Amino acid sequence: MVAKFTEQHKKDFEESGYCVLEDVLTESETKYVRNKVMEIAQYELDMDSAHIYDDHGAAQRIWNLINKDEVFRELIQLPIILESMDWIFDRDTSHQKYYLSSFQAHILHPGAQKMKLHIDTPFPEPLPEWIVKANTIWVLDEFTNNNGSTEFLSGSHKFRHKPKEADQSRQDLSVAIAPIGSVLLTHGALWHRGGENRSTSDRTCLLGSFAASYAREIANEENYSLVLDDTVLAQASDNLRAILGPEHGIRPGSQTPMPKTK
Repeated sequence: MVAKFTEQHKKDFEESGYCVLEDVLTESETKYVRNKVMEIAQYELDMDSAHIYDDHGAAQRIWNLINKDEVFRELIQLPIILESMDWIFDRDTSHQKYYLSSFQAHILHPGAQKMKLHIDTPFPEPLPEWIVKANTIWVLDEFTNNNGSTEFLSGSHKFRHKPKEADQSRQDLSVAIAPIGSVLLTHGALWHRGGENRSTSDRTCLLGSFAASYAREIANEENYSLVLDDTVLAQASDNLRAILGPEHGIRPGSQTPMPKTK
């Protein structure tokens, strides 16, 4: 059965800033993807290039999945993903409406701490009424009440401001409960955080973030990472490098070369 992006999904996303796309991957597909994630995670640990974080070192990110296996390139362009993003970022333009901002894996080991309540739209306040970013969260391990599932404040994408320090202790957050193989769609201005993994198992997911194309065009009218001569960049002053931003978007492990397949 092919997963569908329905009118109910659209209603939930507009009202709550969040919806669940059911049965995007089969159980066997989910297992294959999860095994691939864990294989890459161990490889980056062995290569000493892994991105490990939180105070207990119990969380790991794998950046640049697009570069690391064909399966991830296939996933991010599944029809239901492109259809949902076409709807989310729809506007009257002849240009591409959105771009993939990042595609990464997120592994929470037992003991991983909850994150700070935040949004994924890096704009100053007041936040715009239109959407700038949207996220896909691919459930590779069941999201439960105690394994670090995404916690969110329903409807907060309409607030036009970011969480304040006093909001960090709010008790009215919901926990995203979802079965393996599903994909959560979240509005980039939704207040959310990764929860604490109080279970005895890893909680693994993929995070595919999309952004409106105009956000990229504003600061990337000329793509200096592509058009600038290597010699010019090598001789650039610190100030010139700062305003060109050639290192922007390079994360720990994102450039780790994968072993050649036989």
